[in-house]
Amino acid sequence: MKTAGQLTYTPSNQESVKQKFYWIIFLLSVLMIMTRPYHFASALHLPSATLAVFFLGGFFLKTNKIFWGFFALTVSIDLASSYERGAFGDCITVSYPFLVVGYFALWQTGKWCFFSVGQTNIALSVTKNIVGLFIASSFAFFTSNASYYFISGKFPDLSWLQYSTRVAKYYFSYIQSPFLYVILGLAIYCIFSQIKLLKSEKINVK
Repeated sequence: MKTAGQLTYTPSNQESVKQKFYWIIFLLSVLMIMTRPYHFASALHLPSATLAVFFLGGFFLKTNKIFWGFFALTVSIDLASSYERGAFGDCITVSYPFLVVGYFALWQTGKWCFFSVGQTNIALSVTKNIVGLFIASSFAFFTSNASYYFISGKFPDLSWLQYSTRVAKYYFSYIQSPFLYVILGLAIYCIFSQIKLLKSEKINVK
């Protein structure tokens, strides 16, 4: 049995933590599959949750080993979708591996933004998450588009200014897509954590 502060960890609650860990992986994976473009998202009219999945993955799961599992999932979905549409050259180019830069930034930002309910100011912590998500999503957008422009070989006669003008209209829709999912995820996390704290306080009173 280990004690850290006021929390006591027993084999039973360690198993509970492990189960929650696997459930989060499962739910984030399903969310990714259901909403990544050119797949179920087109039929369901759902915004892509890819950026949110990497941010929330860093927030809840933290370990970088799991990050590579989610990146492998994105690659698998894109390959399957490209094969189905017969359009491998549209997004699977030599610049494709640079997506990992933006996704990893989101994962690390989510990890950095983690907070424990009851030990911090929730309003400030949520604000930190929103600002961090905005910055990381913007970084992912620019690294993705810059690498596509410079390395894909699809724009040999197009200046950087011309290319930037073309893609600028997609910027806000790109960075807006993860906010609903992240805010919903944080709200669920705060509600369940608060319930757990209240139950713990009642037990301690008894």
